[in-house]
Amino acid sequence: MQGRSDSIQFEPGRGNVLRLLSVAVHALCAGLSGGALVCLLLAGCPARADDVPAQVPDTPVQSPASPVQLPDVPPAETPDLGLRNGAVIATEATLIGAYGVRKWWHSDFGGGFDTTNEGWFGANTQFGGTDKLGHMYVNYANVRLLTQLFESLGNDRGRSVLLAAWATLGIFTGVEIGDGFSRQWQFSPQDEVANVAGVAFGVLCETHPDLDRALDFRVDYRRSPLSPHFDPFSDYSELKFLFVVKADGFASLRENHALRYLELAVGYGAQGYDTGGPRSRTVYLGLSLNLARLLADGAYGGKMHSTSFQRGTDRLFDLVQFPSVVYARQPLQ
Repeated sequence: MQGRSDSIQFEPGRGNVLRLLSVAVHALCAGLSGGALVCLLLAGCPARADDVPAQVPDTPVQSPASPVQLPDVPPAETPDLGLRNGAVIATEATLIGAYGVRKWWHSDFGGGFDTTNEGWFGANTQFGGTDKLGHMYVNYANVRLLTQLFESLGNDRGRSVLLAAWATLGIFTGVEIGDGFSRQWQFSPQDEVANVAGVAFGVLCETHPDLDRALDFRVDYRRSPLSPHFDPFSDYSELKFLFVVKADGFASLRENHALRYLELAVGYGAQGYDTGGPRSRTVYLGLSLNLARLLADGAYGGKMHSTSFQRGTDRLFDLVQFPSVVYARQPLQ
């Protein structure tokens, strides 16, 4: 018993002693050896609870070949994405600012901040209202183009639209503020309202695909004979701004293989306001072909926006009216 005294302890008590004596007597009577007797005594001795080995639960052993299932982890944002976004915005702001200094603000700044009420589309306004549609269109087009660019950099859809909208509004509001401080121009509330309207319409089209499929806002420009150079930003006499409804945007018309290619355009333009000569304001009604749908059916098996090249041409056709249109004109008195 000496060898196990560190692990086995008899509990005190009369019942235990009597039981052990009984086991020993029976063993001797049966002629058991001393070693067997010790074994019986040890078997009959109650051990302490803390001497009982802990029961280790059976743990299933995973086969080494079984793949480890890890939780889905969203991809980390590109570390320099913010820098790239900032570079795009800064580059556009710099280019537009440089163009403004060359074309709009060549008389320099000074004299405080001035405002003016330019009106909207009246016959006696400076440009007959085409400048207001021009402000709306440039902001609209900028939102559409920047959204696509920000997405290509790695931004998600929602963030791209927000970046494009705020960057556009900030840049062109800055242009209006620059006009307010320039010697040649003044801040025009009408121009700023047109800027906001263009941004809002761009966001609306980017966030509502069904509307975007059915409606475009385009510009049709031909160089004026009296303009010294190609300048769609300032040569207002040959600018037409068009709202175009596309048959392809309506499911019932899209299934018609003839009507699906047609578009109906309603537009506005003013002539003679910036080039001299007789002034006129004109409303246009046009019938045109949907070049994006023609390209999709002819080269991409009917799929729209399927490749980078096609997405680029689709955006171009959304923004610019090519000579695939015939107009009916109605002069305004």
